[in-house]
Amino acid sequence: MPELIEIEYYREALDALVGGMIDSVDIPDERFTRPKGTPIEPFAQLAGERLLKTSRLGKLLCLHIGPVGDPEAEVLLGLRFGMTGRLLINGSGPIDKLEYASGRDEPAWDRFTLTVDGNRVSIRDQRRLGSIELEPDLERLGPEASTVTAEQLAVALTGRTKALKAVLLDQQLIAGLGNLLVDECLWRAGLAPSRPVNDLSAHEIERLAVMIVDTVADLSARGGSHTGDSFDARNEHAQCPRDCGEMRHDTVGGRSTWWCPVHQV
Repeated sequence: MPELIEIEYYREALDALVGGMIDSVDIPDERFTRPKGTPIEPFAQLAGERLLKTSRLGKLLCLHIGPVGDPEAEVLLGLRFGMTGRLLINGSGPIDKLEYASGRDEPAWDRFTLTVDGNRVSIRDQRRLGSIELEPDLERLGPEASTVTAEQLAVALTGRTKALKAVLLDQQLIAGLGNLLVDECLWRAGLAPSRPVNDLSAHEIERLAVMIVDTVADLSARGGSHTGDSFDARNEHAQCPRDCGEMRHDTVGGRSTWWCPVHQV
């Protein structure tokens, strides 16, 4: 599943096309628009405009589109990639294959395509869990995980009683973390994924905020959310790379979870 690290790779790849003219917009799968039932015509009307810049909040990649020099006419196009979405430019992209995704790569899975100065940009999404949306509501997303502060994290956690992992996966509270990143952050921070959020001390919240920012930066430099220190121990009877305890597999927040009961408390 692409998490904020992978989406940032997508954004950086698109930056090479900033300033270009959008020649055409093609949405062969009308079920890919959001909110559900949104017609394709407003998206098609983006043809003839310029790609002004790109931005990202969490897992949401945003294209700023419109005429040069007229900020009021700018339109925000939000791209979401779900569990299996890849960004391709002229048939290739910054990520060849997502972890846990099918090894197949079918052009029939291209759900959305736009052409910028002759360059074909598409979202290839086997499971069709991604989407495109005009003027997405950024206020519905929490603070950006790659820069989250202890104060922001404390606000997100305050008054909640769910398992820590479930809360960290909630994009309305913290934007950008997915299954692999949350497991790695909690493993590094020494916190159990099923621990009730309201049980954390202020010191533990501060430590976790630092660990989230450091982990995202570290894995971004390594090449992706799958490059964590605990990733190779995500299998039965594996030993924890830190203390050699046996890794444990649970379901937390509806997601497959690997953690070490020895040092994660």
